[in-house]
Amino acid sequence: MKLSAAQLELLQQTDIFYAVPLLTIKKIAASPDCEVKYYKKGQLIYSRTEFSRSLGVVLSGSLRVTKGNAGGHAMIMSMLTPPALFGAAALFNDESEYATDICALSDANIVFFAQRLVQRMMRFEPQIAENYIKYLSERILFLNKKLYLLSSGTAEQRLASFISDNLPAGQAAELPMPLSKLSLVLNVSRASLYRAFDALTESGAIVKEGRKICINDAERLKKYMR
Repeated sequence: MKLSAAQLELLQQTDIFYAVPLLTIKKIAASPDCEVKYYKKGQLIYSRTEFSRSLGVVLSGSLRVTKGNAGGHAMIMSMLTPPALFGAAALFNDESEYATDICALSDANIVFFAQRLVQRMMRFEPQIAENYIKYLSERILFLNKKLYLLSSGTAEQRLASFISDNLPAGQAAELPMPLSKLSLVLNVSRASLYRAFDALTESGAIVKEGRKICINDAERLKKYMR
């Protein structure tokens, strides 16, 4: 599948192609090691045992990244929307299992850059190599912060992190799971979860109506995650 002009411009907005000439991106996208795939809503894209040594970029749709915890519950790590990257965890190692599960929340188009193509990209375009190192550094900081919040943070911090990662700002959206499961995923009691919702609501960070949540003040919500 040939990438459209709009999709090529979208690639230029990704972390990996920052400051890379559009002509260079076009040449990379024309490689047989660059492949676009379509996924239906609910379809599994990566799992622990089914994945590819490729770097993926979301062109359309949205994806959910989850990881099973010791209690057997799927912990939501992040939501991916265009032009998010994924797959770096499997790109340059020999592990037989992938770190997370990635599922399509809606119909999605994804472009994959095979490992050998990424190697050529870095070899012939130093800016891409620099971008990739910066991307990995930021991912390390993000994951360290998330692990702290989910293991040592307060109920308010854990809930704020979950809402920030999984719900859009400025519009009402339904929680992706019932509160009973959310309390297990966040490893907090139901009572603590209710109090955390009350605290975030009273602060003006969110508005809650049943299972629908609206991020009313994204900056205020982020303060809970510091």
